[in-house]
Amino acid sequence: MAAISFDVRDAVSLAIRLALGKPRLEDCYANWALVFDAASRELLAPLAWIRSGQFIRRFAGPVVTDRWRRAAVATHVRGQQQLDLLRVAMDALRAAGVEGIALKGLPLGQRLYGDPFVRCSADIDLYVPAVQRARASAALESIGWRSDDGQAPWHEAWSIWRADVAYHLELHSSLVSDHLFHLEPPAPGSTTVYVAGVPVRAHAGDFVAPYLAVHLATHQMPPLLWFVDFASLWSSLSAVERVRAEGAALEAGVSRYLAWARDRAVLVDRLAAGDRETLGALGVTSDRRRDIHSIWRHLALAATVADRVHVMAAFLIPRRVRGDIGAFARYTLARLRTRLRSLAGMSRDYASSDDSPQPVESQLEVSPGSARALRMERSDMVALATDVTRAGGALRVRARGGSMLPTIPRGALVRIGGVPPAGVLRGDVVLALTTDGEPVLHRAVEVRPDAIVTRGDAAIYVDAAIPLTRVIGVATHVTEAGVERQLGRRPQRSLAVSALKLRRRIARVVRRDR
Repeated sequence: MAAISFDVRDAVSLAIRLALGKPRLEDCYANWALVFDAASRELLAPLAWIRSGQFIRRFAGPVVTDRWRRAAVATHVRGQQQLDLLRVAMDALRAAGVEGIALKGLPLGQRLYGDPFVRCSADIDLYVPAVQRARASAALESIGWRSDDGQAPWHEAWSIWRADVAYHLELHSSLVSDHLFHLEPPAPGSTTVYVAGVPVRAHAGDFVAPYLAVHLATHQMPPLLWFVDFASLWSSLSAVERVRAEGAALEAGVSRYLAWARDRAVLVDRLAAGDRETLGALGVTSDRRRDIHSIWRHLALAATVADRVHVMAAFLIPRRVRGDIGAFARYTLARLRTRLRSLAGMSRDYASSDDSPQPVESQLEVSPGSARALRMERSDMVALATDVTRAGGALRVRARGGSMLPTIPRGALVRIGGVPPAGVLRGDVVLALTTDGEPVLHRAVEVRPDAIVTRGDAAIYVDAAIPLTRVIGVATHVTEAGVERQLGRRPQRSLAVSALKLRRRIARVVRRDR
């Protein structure tokens, strides 16, 4: 298709195909600036980069490709910080005797895509039993979180700042929104999952699919990523698991929500197959995407007339402000300020030119749990690694050679972080660019004011000096066969490697004598 006739529907269709890893050859003629803008606004860009990065790099052009890569770096860095905050929060809750369970977010990305940071997550969602909310609040306050809005047993929003960036956390004591509090969904089941090597108690069980369906229907203008999430989850379930999910939804009174989400999953599958006309059912037109106010969706999906009455009453006078005239007045004024447009419906405009799109996030780290590596050209790897480490993040690269044996085995994953404030120290294993522009992963054996000298642990001679400006990052951990260990500043010893080095020295001496 020619770029001159390319509109928003084409851009959204391609963004979804890229996110599903199913681009077609004719997609190479796309208006890539518009595709990236659509993918960014619908939170699909990270997943598209992970699954279709090679296609994007080949056809999108250097400008858009660079934007996509930098967006991936932003998600990588933010995702790592979110994971660290989640780990600390869960530890604090456990110490306080609180049974916190992570909903959606990083664990969902791990489950659906094998990549914890591939989903753009605005906040951390935690389920806490209502009777434990007071202890949960005290625990969060003790580690620096601040309550911004809401209170137990309702939804409550918290925030914390790290390096001038705000991070958000939400506490829930129900798996449905406050509008549906009259229903009695089950308490979430849970299991321990490893998110980039960090154990996290995450939502699991028969109600995961119904929960995601209700969450999807509750939000106005939900990003298309969430439709892809549900479609991916539903397609991963066995026939027995689907029946159990339907039974759990029926028992909780949300079976119509689950059916609605299943219908949207079918639309995603049809889009992936090239049926562009299905976009109309998702509200996508030639220049924008539209959606109705979520209250109308709730009313349409309610199981009974009584449920509809409860939903409308909760919308007009939320339970958390009942009995408090002042709180009700403040709530009403806030609604008038922010929802006048929403009452008539919502729309999302997309850029039609090569304007800078809004930033999005993606994940590029290979976690021990997923052992998933990105294959890319060497120049792309170097650019990506440089962007990640200079932004304060880390990533893992696979060691192909044997020059660092036995410390780093062939094929092992090596975690590369940024250069610490103290700089490179003697004994650090560094990823750097030689004067020829080749990346090398060797140990620093000499540190000069403006350069370092490196050598592989299995090598007998040092490399040429490398300027400090060409150091990309410092290796901190190595993972082999799913086991991660920290790298020290001293080489590991091996009789086999020592014997190999001795043979090499003898061979060189013999050659010189000849």
